Amino acid sequence: MSPYDPPSDADHDASADDLATTAQYPGDTGELALPSRRALIQLLKGPLITSTKHAEIWRTVISDQRLLRSRLADVFLDLVIDEENEIAFTRPADTGETVDAPSVLRTERLTFMDTVMLLALRQLLLRAQPGERVIIDRDEIADQLEVYRRHTNTDPAGYRKRIDSSWSKLTKYSLLNKTTSEDRMEISPVLRQLFDAEQVALVGAEFDRILAATDDEQEQS
Repeated sequence: MSPYDPPSDADHDASADDLATTAQYPGDTGELALPSRRALIQLLKGPLITSTKHAEIWRTVISDQRLLRSRLADVFLDLVIDEENEIAFTRPADTGETVDAPSVLRTERLTFMDTVMLLALRQLLLRAQPGERVIIDRDEIADQLEVYRRHTNTDPAGYRKRIDSSWSKLTKYSLLNKTTSEDRMEISPVLRQLFDAEQVALVGAEFDRILAATDDEQEQS
């Protein structure tokens, strides 16, 4: 059959049979089975899927990743799977300058403290051996970020409030995972994937500029 021939009755019947096996309700023309639909929805909701929190969905992502990648590509998203750490998430596809792709994923505005905390946590993660769990104490990260308190111009109590707010936000989005201790969290391996080296360098350079400007202002005052 040439590519210009109309579909035969047999082709039509096969297509109808496929839809009948995936239909979940009257008028449903979807082509994904129910487990794959649930996985697709969870990927779109985000922020990430882990084998520990979403065991059944994780298995579906692995088994049906070709179909899921295709559906996500339809809305300009890439599927990222880290099988070693058993995590999966979506991120905007790199369309370059060829396509003005609309934004699909929900975005969260990060504060200055959110961003410096993320970068500090990522640095700790990258220093660890592959597969090694990285546990961080809230007071430890507060001490590491103390240098940035000068920029926020807050007193110790205000600074601690900002630390606690960022800590809670990163926990909410599963970038910090609970341990048996309330103030000790495991850094999610997903932070290895969220930023590339160029992005980290650009943000780091901007923060260095901010700190240098703050030092200059203090010297002149």
